[in-house]
Amino acid sequence: MKAHIYTERVKLAAGGQWDSILQAVCGLTDNEVNPRKRNIPCPHCGGRDRYEFKSADNGNYFCRHCGSGDGFSLVMKMQECRFPEAVEQVGRYLGIERKPYQSEAEELAEQARLAGLMETRKQERQKRQKQEAARKRNRQQQVAATVPGILADAQPADPNHPYLVRKQLPPLGLYQQGRLLLVALYIDGHKLVNLERITPEGRKLSLAGGLRDGVYHRFGGESWTVYICEGWATGASLYLMDNQAVRVYAAMGKGNLEAVARIAREQNPDSRLIVAADNDTHQPDNPGLSEALKAAEAIGAAVLLPTQVQATSNGTDFSDFYLASGGLKDGSM
Repeated sequence: MKAHIYTERVKLAAGGQWDSILQAVCGLTDNEVNPRKRNIPCPHCGGRDRYEFKSADNGNYFCRHCGSGDGFSLVMKMQECRFPEAVEQVGRYLGIERKPYQSEAEELAEQARLAGLMETRKQERQKRQKQEAARKRNRQQQVAATVPGILADAQPADPNHPYLVRKQLPPLGLYQQGRLLLVALYIDGHKLVNLERITPEGRKLSLAGGLRDGVYHRFGGESWTVYICEGWATGASLYLMDNQAVRVYAAMGKGNLEAVARIAREQNPDSRLIVAADNDTHQPDNPGLSEALKAAEAIGAAVLLPTQVQATSNGTDFSDFYLASGGLKDGSM
């Protein structure tokens, strides 16, 4: 079979299967081929918070460091090979043989064989996905069931906890277990499902296996002005800067902003919603701002961006702005 004919046959057969192909050929994980996962570590360069898989149809991906491309491009990068070798590897996985056909009937039989093989793999993939989703839901439910007991055994957070002192924040709604601050996380319906634990150094740890998509921590009661932001400290800073007269949703990460923004809109249909962005000027494409813009567009909200507070700043969020404005002493707007 001529090279260009073989290549076109492989391209055609690969369509819609790039999630399975990249896992089998390159060893990518479920998250790395999940279009719903954004701003995750790149499987090629390893950089944090910069990669997303776009589609199983053509294998399109994007990394703020590596650039973008299709499935063959990613195979070439991961396997350090040229395009013909990438086609061969994908073709072997798909079961496509490079051989001439002696007759039209033989070619039709090969097409039928490939169609059957692709359908079998599609069904196997769907079965695995359903099983994995069921295991994941079960684990999330198990974790959620432990959260009330953990909070019941915890103490009110110490105002002198090193993280709170450094951020100049009171322990708004926080609990403490040993040296860890505990942030209660909720989903739509304000159901308690998870915790974020904050170390004295500021490292964030969620409960292993707990739900992360669409979770939030909420400050304040019903209000005309509602903010959506990334983290607990940013949310607490916004809440204090507006004299605790607003409602704030902390989405616990930029990848969660859009989902939490939709929840905030549903829970506050008559309010003015504002997405308070992290100004990630130190990163290519400013992901804090770009994710905030996506979230704002999804719900018809405004975007508020903090100004850079230091000439050498590694980006600025509203926690930095609050501190630069005087913190607990003078930080209210």
